[in-house]
Amino acid sequence: MRGLTALSLLLLPLAGAVQAGPVEDGEALFTRGARPGAPPPQVTTAGGTVLPATALPCAGCHGRDGGGGQAEAGLRPPPIVWSALSRPASLRPSYDEPLLLRAVVQGTAAGGRTLDAVMPRYGLSLEDGRALAAYLRALDGIAVPGVEERSLRVALLLPPGRPGEAFAAAFEAALEGAAPDGVFGRRVTVVRAAAARARDASEEARRLLDAGVLALVSALPGGVNEDVLSIAAAERVPVLSARAGLARPGGSFALLPGAAEEAIALLRQAGDPGKALIVAGDGAAERRLAASIADRVGDLGEAVPPIGSVHDLPRRAEGASAVLLLLGPDSLPEAAALLRGQNMPLLVPGAVGGSAAQAAAAALGRPVLAGFGVPPEEGEGMSRTRFAASGAASSGLTGRLGHAAGEVLVEALRRAGRRLTRERLVAAFAAEPFEPGSLPQIRLVNGARPRAERILVVRIDGEGSVLRASDNKAAE
Repeated sequence: MRGLTALSLLLLPLAGAVQAGPVEDGEALFTRGARPGAPPPQVTTAGGTVLPATALPCAGCHGRDGGGGQAEAGLRPPPIVWSALSRPASLRPSYDEPLLLRAVVQGTAAGGRTLDAVMPRYGLSLEDGRALAAYLRALDGIAVPGVEERSLRVALLLPPGRPGEAFAAAFEAALEGAAPDGVFGRRVTVVRAAAARARDASEEARRLLDAGVLALVSALPGGVNEDVLSIAAAERVPVLSARAGLARPGGSFALLPGAAEEAIALLRQAGDPGKALIVAGDGAAERRLAASIADRVGDLGEAVPPIGSVHDLPRRAEGASAVLLLLGPDSLPEAAALLRGQNMPLLVPGAVGGSAAQAAAAALGRPVLAGFGVPPEEGEGMSRTRFAASGAASSGLTGRLGHAAGEVLVEALRRAGRRLTRERLVAAFAAEPFEPGSLPQIRLVNGARPRAERILVVRIDGEGSVLRASDNKAAE
């Protein structure tokens, strides 16, 4: 492969400015490390290792939008869109195209200083250089879906009925309270859609993405939300969900842990989780949740617990260390009644059947253990003041989560900056903790599984009394 030598760099200005190659080729080189049908350039790292550019594409450090990446080794990769490169900075004059390519190939900045060794040196061909320059020029003009000069659009996916309405009202009130004049001059507009089933949620998500939105905010329950996360990940669209699901795409974040994390905390609290029985409903989402929990127990070094159905009770529960019921509020008490007279702990993840835990305890004739990924206390600061003054404060958990989602979104938009892109919003979600007001300070759930310490395990009896299972003190 012919690289850009010092001689070829000197010859470039003689032929005029570098002619813009196909923007599509430049995008492929920038994001994936090679032009279509061309061999990848060779990259030399600080330690002298030579790799193909597909292992170290430009977007990996500078961001897919060219707006600058997250700090690594104490250095933050700068923005390299043409509007940033073509104006002077404190330590350098402006770049033209030959100077840019010299920096990429030789590591020499526009002013003549040597770039830090953390910036690899790329052996670009002339065709690579032209395509890269064309794409960096084009980046400034690439529209971001849902982002306009004076407004930005986000989609809100909701369960049907009163829960969805309460979440939406709290969310929109939080947006208005935290950003009455918008963020960087852009008013946040919300496009709502409701879905009761996974298929409906998938269709609504595709419709909203086709219409053009910056991000999705989802109040959908875990099983219904799973396909939404996959669709959004394929389109590189950020998602902020109320609770974590089983899938954890890179751009997916959640305010709180989900049913799987609650179940693991409950099984560990009960002891000997490998000998527990997991009871799931007949739906595909419930079975996927049960299988994921069983696999995670196995990851803890325990035996993988068996999975049964309500039809197996009470026979398969005999000898089990505990019974974990992954059933909704409508069927939970009836299933609990089948275990009356047996002494093993009965476990209820709050995200699945927590609202019927008291009824389950009454049907069982003794207390049940319930796990909740929702901290009982509120936060601090102005966001808490806004929450206390809003109608969301009287809407229970749904209002708390809706308000928290609105506060988190506004703060993430501010952190993402005026030059807003989906990638910058993802980086803002992943950064430092948030103060949502209706919840204590939180770091959004993304990627790694949350620790069990984030789950509150309580003992609930048929009279409605709630005790912390860990210290036997009355829970707030």
